[in-house]
Amino acid sequence: MPGDVSTPPGFCAKVSELLKRIEYRKATTAESLERIYRLRYEANLRERAIEPLAQERLVDRFDEGANVSNFGIFIDGVLTSALRLHLVTRTNTWSPAFEVFGDILRDRIDSGARLIDGNRFVADYPRARSFPQLPYVTLRLGIMAAEHFGADLIAASVRSEHVAFYQREYFAEKMCEPRPYPSLVKPLSLILIDYARRGDDIRARHPFYASSAGERTSLFEVKANACC
Repeated sequence: MPGDVSTPPGFCAKVSELLKRIEYRKATTAESLERIYRLRYEANLRERAIEPLAQERLVDRFDEGANVSNFGIFIDGVLTSALRLHLVTRTNTWSPAFEVFGDILRDRIDSGARLIDGNRFVADYPRARSFPQLPYVTLRLGIMAAEHFGADLIAASVRSEHVAFYQREYFAEKMCEPRPYPSLVKPLSLILIDYARRGDDIRARHPFYASSAGERTSLFEVKANACC
């Protein structure tokens, strides 16, 4: 996830309509996180990105930390996709992208760049087929996080077949060939979005990426917002 999603005429209007049915919920309870871990497992197992696990849940050490947030994306009140975000700074580099691609990212972060590492993007397969706009509304969270935290860069670790989507949609640059990634059997490449330079271009191309200060504050600063 995402697949090769095209943008036909009227697509922006369809995404905007879907956003009216969307609720972003930050996972702050054990129960809400458990639902996301199980969705991750089901999605990755279907894509043969992991081996079967007896506990039928996918969780790793990067789910803990002061700079991590897990989000569930609900359509009509039903959990449909999920995304994990890490804010990477000079004082906190805890993230899977920095661990795997630190040789590429370290100089940027040491120079003061702030980075949003968007990872563990998964979706409920049957429901995702009904909502081709789902990748856009899910990844909108990364755009909002970059705006809220004043990030210069957005990173994603993606399979080779998904690189073109990020290049087209977010003016992203592929930084390396695929590498082993924690807990996955399929290697991933690092893509970087120069948000400081291209953020306005992203929103101009697709206005549904715009957000209000109030929406961003409710997602990233209100700690008691339970996911499920």
